[in-house]
Amino acid sequence: MEKRARAWFHVTWLTLARLGTDTARADDARAIAAANRFYVLAIAANLPWLVVLAVIGGPTPAPVATHTMMLITWAAGLWLNKLRMPLLSSVLGLLAPLMQYTYLTDVYSRQAAFQLHLLAIPALSFALFPARRWGMRLGIGLLGAAVLFSVYLFPAFEVPNFEIHSGTIHALAICNVVSTLGLLYTIAAFNSFFYQRERNRNELLLTEARTAAQTDSLTESLNRRGIAPVMAAAARQGPYALALVDLDRFKRINDALGHGAGDVVLSNVARSIARSVGDAGTVARWGGEEFLIVLPQVSLNQALAVLERMRAEIEDEYAMDGIAQPVTISAGVAHGRQLAPKEELLRLADTKLYEAKAAGRNIVLGAGLEDAVRD
Repeated sequence: MEKRARAWFHVTWLTLARLGTDTARADDARAIAAANRFYVLAIAANLPWLVVLAVIGGPTPAPVATHTMMLITWAAGLWLNKLRMPLLSSVLGLLAPLMQYTYLTDVYSRQAAFQLHLLAIPALSFALFPARRWGMRLGIGLLGAAVLFSVYLFPAFEVPNFEIHSGTIHALAICNVVSTLGLLYTIAAFNSFFYQRERNRNELLLTEARTAAQTDSLTESLNRRGIAPVMAAAARQGPYALALVDLDRFKRINDALGHGAGDVVLSNVARSIARSVGDAGTVARWGGEEFLIVLPQVSLNQALAVLERMRAEIEDEYAMDGIAQPVTISAGVAHGRQLAPKEELLRLADTKLYEAKAAGRNIVLGAGLEDAVRD
């Protein structure tokens, strides 16, 4: 039952917060949602004051009646936002408390501290109006500050407008201090929450953009940009190897089955290569049907063993795959010492790949950069 009540409250809260935001542009939608949340929370927070003001009483018009009108104005603000009249909604939503708390200060005196609520008007004006309405933000914020200064400057606010016990005044002052602190804390908490939410959203978008920029969309492997820092890191860590892997006679598959089927084969082979390499290295699509594999902290023999195992696994996996041609790979492996230039290793790997193709394909050939230089 409690879980159902929480779910109902959550849905109701979201529904009210989104009133009028469905067709608004982003900046306006944020301001409308902020106004809606303020109205709901302000109505809930001020309902108990109706009871307090009814018990204390006051001159005509009774403060409880004007306080009720303020709550009705906030409720009307929700309706105006739903009708896509956010500017009128926000103006009325801020002028209502400005007038009401000024009136209550006049009735009960500034010693009752109702005027402290006016401290929130400038902050609320920035929340309830979009950035392009900077004039409204500034104008209502300055109006709130001017009224607050006036309360302390004019003698009319020094004493209550009717006979009231001093203890009641002190109790009202305590309640208003607590209420104002709660209001300001709520505004700050909402600002912090939405700031953090926007920051997390921006970080997620940045991560997604960075991933997209470094990933090949077809094979989901790294692309040249993504593999570059991996090669640099491998060169710093110690001896490493680079391997260029190419699908043999891939053009025949495209010609026989079409490029769509060829893309499927290429994507599946990329996953097979990555699965075969595992934690031993990193795979990237180097271009066309060619892949680059970076193997850090390995000897030449270890690198050749990894590539030979991969070659055999792919030959077995795709030998009877129901396609026009069996899928095999050829690979050229280049090994270098720590900090060996990756450009030289890539040239050597490309040379060994060319030799493997010339030797009949479905072969892995490799060499160390030092041996190649001596030769």
